[in-house]
Amino acid sequence: MKQEIFLMNFRIPSGLKMQFEETCYQLRTNMTAEMNRMIRDFVKNSREDLYEPVNWFYSAKDFYDDE
Repeated sequence: MKQEIFLMNFRIPSGLKMQFEETCYQLRTNMTAEMNRMIRDFVKNSREDLYEPVNWFYSAKDFYDDE
């Protein structure tokens, strides 16, 4: 299965980029693989959060009034 691949540019402080680059090197991985992993994790976790009720939206009084 062939996927389309897009180049993505974004701004990052130079010190953080250097730390990220060094950490990837020490872990024997590359920045692209780690960015893809972080994005997949973010999307997965965000999807799970979309279907959970927002706790602050309902007060305890509202919860018990329904019973």
